[in-house]
Amino acid sequence: MDNAEKENILMKLNKINNIIEERISITDSEIKNQILIIEREKYQLKSLTEQIVINEEESIQVGKEKDGLLEQLAHMESQMKDYQMEIQGNKMEIQHLIQQIEAQRPNEVLNILNHIFNPIGALIGDLITSLTNNIRELEIRIGYLVNELNQKSQALKSIYYRREEIDRILSKIEDIKNVLMDKRFQLENELKKLGIQKTKDENLKLQLELLKSQCQLLIDETNQGKELLDVGINLVLEIEEKLKSLFSSNGLTFYLV
Repeated sequence: MDNAEKENILMKLNKINNIIEERISITDSEIKNQILIIEREKYQLKSLTEQIVINEEESIQVGKEKDGLLEQLAHMESQMKDYQMEIQGNKMEIQHLIQQIEAQRPNEVLNILNHIFNPIGALIGDLITSLTNNIRELEIRIGYLVNELNQKSQALKSIYYRREEIDRILSKIEDIKNVLMDKRFQLENELKKLGIQKTKDENLKLQLELLKSQCQLLIDETNQGKELLDVGINLVLEIEEKLKSLFSSNGLTFYLV
């Protein structure tokens, strides 16, 4: 091999070596940048996960309040229904008592005379008085129940309002949860892609460093005056082909001018 051929091969080796070194430097910068992005997104993922946990805890807490409210609501509605049934029953009882009174009520003058001359008639008058007192007691009870119904009706309005408010809160919590879950899903996918790309770039860098070692060895041997045999020349071509293939498989363009 004459000096001209040797110089051409050495020049080619140096060009290949420079291309490898440049790509190693670029790839190394990309890996470092990926590491920074991955760490940042891992922190974001951790923060998102914590927010999701807080959101879930809030949902559980508000859900418990709603369950308690619904239980209270059911109890109050049942109680009001019982009151309404009692009122209806008392009204029917009053009507029955009135009919009894009407059936047994004597002439008022006769009633007075009965107390003087007719003990049995007096007893009937006393029965009417007792029935009348029963009616008054029932009316008092009805009044009490009506008052209780009015108070509970007002309380129900507050419970209904709070239930609607809780439903709005739960709906908002669910919306926030969906947004957070979507963000986490996207972030996990991004981290997965970054991890794959980082592994791919690390593998590229490793293979480039291996080719660089082979290339540098040939350069050093040539500079030391060692003769390039056919094996060495073939190795130069092999390094070039491996580099072309490596660039192509990683979506890179290879130029050796």
